[in-house]
Amino acid sequence: MAKRPGSHNEAVHQINAALEGAVADVLSQLVPEIRNLPRRRILETIFGDVALLERCFAAFRDNPERFRHLLVDQHKVPIKTANEILRCGRSFDDVVAMVVRTAAKRHFRRRLDGGAPKGGAKTAAERSLFARLFAIVTQAPPPKPVKSRGTLLYEAFQDNLRHDWQVPLVPEYATLSPALVRRLGSRILDYQAVDDIRRLKADPHNPPVPTPMVTRALFTPAGQAPPPPDAVPPAPVIGQASAPGISPFTPPPLPKLSAESTARDLRARIEDVLTTDGRRLRPAAFTAALLDPQVREVLPDSGATLHIAQVLSGVGGIPTKMLVGDLGLRADQLAVLLITAHSALGEAQFSGIFGNPGKVEVLAKLIARARAAGIDHTTPVKVVAALSRTSFPAQRGAVGPT
Repeated sequence: MAKRPGSHNEAVHQINAALEGAVADVLSQLVPEIRNLPRRRILETIFGDVALLERCFAAFRDNPERFRHLLVDQHKVPIKTANEILRCGRSFDDVVAMVVRTAAKRHFRRRLDGGAPKGGAKTAAERSLFARLFAIVTQAPPPKPVKSRGTLLYEAFQDNLRHDWQVPLVPEYATLSPALVRRLGSRILDYQAVDDIRRLKADPHNPPVPTPMVTRALFTPAGQAPPPPDAVPPAPVIGQASAPGISPFTPPPLPKLSAESTARDLRARIEDVLTTDGRRLRPAAFTAALLDPQVREVLPDSGATLHIAQVLSGVGGIPTKMLVGDLGLRADQLAVLLITAHSALGEAQFSGIFGNPGKVEVLAKLIARARAAGIDHTTPVKVVAALSRTSFPAQRGAVGPT
């Protein structure tokens, strides 16, 4: 693995040089809009137009072999995964994140701040001179510059701008408030559909259940052909982790069984998950589910096995019967929903809602919300986790879905 460069600026310089040079050469052959642009304007034009950047990502995704000679490490050996270090000292994922953030920052500033101030932005030297003069005249420190709306929104996103599938969402991101984005934190990544972002803006205090989406991976290993644009990626075998950017496995209907029989066959059995007296969950019933990499991937703290057992053992019989009986949840779905809710609510409020006897009215709202989102035994655990996170925001004052 290559050693990272000594400075961030050095890495950025190398990345920009590659994007403006070899990458731009290939893109100019694949994307008509930039074919006739001068080399020095290609990168600026792409960063300034999110729709054009989306088409460039699509060209990369559909023609991986055209870019293969660029995706090499310091020994000029092709990388095999998106997190290996390239010759520039950063991974492929790092470079994608840098491109997405640069485009988003420029869009936010243009959309919210109206671009550069009239007369041109002051240089650093001019700002420094102004500060010294201000201090001499007033004998007081100059006022701190006020951050623009675009800058505040970009800072609210922080490191949650990093995926190519976010590019078409950037114009909708620009309509959100920095306070909402900060409150959501990494949960903003649960929303991959434009309509979801619009619903967030319309009702920021009641985040919607994310729409299940299947995204095509941007990076394709050497020797592997990219899937057709309209293809659904093959489901991984149960027990294997999902590929990056791909929705978790959704079990298909069992052959020669009605929908009702299928639901009855897949959902958790009350007698298997509850103690003999029917008052509490049995953590041992979830051992196999908690070992599934797809489940561990979405849990707030997948390594805290003992703590997870304590959380599950505190869940009462009535909440369990409601969730399993009304939604037909599988054991892995039930575990993900409960553990994610516990992480968001904290011990006291979680026990009040999901303990014994629990809060039936809050559970009824949660179930209604899940039904409206179409959640059932076929729903990926990733979506169930998102339902729980958005229904019980990560703040100790929350009392349940509204």
